[in-house]
Amino acid sequence: MKFNKTIATIFALLLIGATTSVQAQFLKPKFGIRAGINLSTMMGDKEVGTTEGDRLSVLIGVAGSIKLPLHDRFGLMAEVGFVQKGSFHYKEAENSFLKLPAFESQQNVTYGYSNAAGVFTKRTDKNYKKRVGMNVINGYIEVPILFYAEVVKDKIELEFGPSLGFLISSRSLGTLKFGPADVLNTAEPDAAEFVEMDLDYKYLQDEANALYSEVSRSAKLNGATRYYPSGPSAYYLTDGGEKTGNYFQTLDLGLQFGGSYYFSKGLKLGFRFQYSLLDITNDKYDYSFTELNTDGTYKTLEHRDANFGCQIFVGLQF
Repeated sequence: MKFNKTIATIFALLLIGATTSVQAQFLKPKFGIRAGINLSTMMGDKEVGTTEGDRLSVLIGVAGSIKLPLHDRFGLMAEVGFVQKGSFHYKEAENSFLKLPAFESQQNVTYGYSNAAGVFTKRTDKNYKKRVGMNVINGYIEVPILFYAEVVKDKIELEFGPSLGFLISSRSLGTLKFGPADVLNTAEPDAAEFVEMDLDYKYLQDEANALYSEVSRSAKLNGATRYYPSGPSAYYLTDGGEKTGNYFQTLDLGLQFGGSYYFSKGLKLGFRFQYSLLDITNDKYDYSFTELNTDGTYKTLEHRDANFGCQIFVGLQF
């Protein structure tokens, strides 16, 4: 009996030692860094009566990571990094409108609508076209928490999980054109017959009703010359008042899925798809391109917009 107890004690000690060794092996963290390009676009609802779309943009991303093995072939991985998301966004429509705030000595005016006793109705005798093209670049601090599994040991790894992004920079560069459709539809429209604004929107810094360039331009609309600013801020062509949030939301909650191929234990090549689960735009500033409310205020669309992208990266693990 005493011998059996001794054997049992030795076996228990060996089991505890082995378990501790396995836990130490599997829970030993691994660190890494990665950098690459982000092929990004924005997806969402499109307004009826417009031509609207987004094209891929080639942006950048860098991150540091920590891996916590829970088994010989799988575990958890957390990252902290900087990634750019966005797209080239374009939208155009005929039978559109343009609200121009008071500028220099001229009063505010709305083209494409008539105003009778405070009721705004769309004009049928004038066909105005509006066209906007913008290159959007948003910078996020992103924190993914991923589950990983080695489908081929030390060679091929798959990753899946949620990520949380914090918007820290947001900028759009582009142009806005507005004028008679028969003018803008020509191959070389007369610059004196339509409004053309250079857009340099800094969504986090720009204030309501502000201009980044007070240089004036002019266009002949409705038989009269209209002066307008060449460089409006992101919140200039709005209903005025106090700024309420930013055009793009501060948080971007998404899902990520990807994989990596290890050339060695320290060097890998990988890809990662990402899709936003929440609306990334502020509905307050998501305006209709073709319709106003009857009181002349902008009509909001409440469309859902999402980031979608694929990161291609090279990483080091140590």
